[in-house]
Amino acid sequence: MRNVLSRRRPRRPHTTEDQAADAHHAADVQTPHQRPVRHRAYMREHPHEHQREASLAFITIVGGVIAFVCGAVHPTHFIAVCVGIVTVVFGFYSQLVSATTAERWVNVIGLGLAFLGLGLGLRHGGFRI
Repeated sequence: MRNVLSRRRPRRPHTTEDQAADAHHAADVQTPHQRPVRHRAYMREHPHEHQREASLAFITIVGGVIAFVCGAVHPTHFIAVCVGIVTVVFGFYSQLVSATTAERWVNVIGLGLAFLGLGLGLRHGGFRI
């Protein structure tokens, strides 16, 4: 009895250079549903653009932490409201232009902290000095 798994596959005939070139060219042509997905982060032309977006995300997280800490401390509610409003607006812009998932995570965390700091600052007295 012959083992089915041990059967040899038939060999393919050797191709000429022209046939190989035609096969290579046919492999390059893709139908619309086979095109690879390219994200904005991979098609970057200017290397300094990522530094700008990363710094925007960093400023958003720092502003969110400042707003949250100042909102938690009762006498600094005015600073919390001012920094919270500026950070929320700045964070939305940073989220709009972010290119990577890591930047988006940092932006969302910074925006959340800024919202909490803004809410705590408004609860403790808002714009009253």
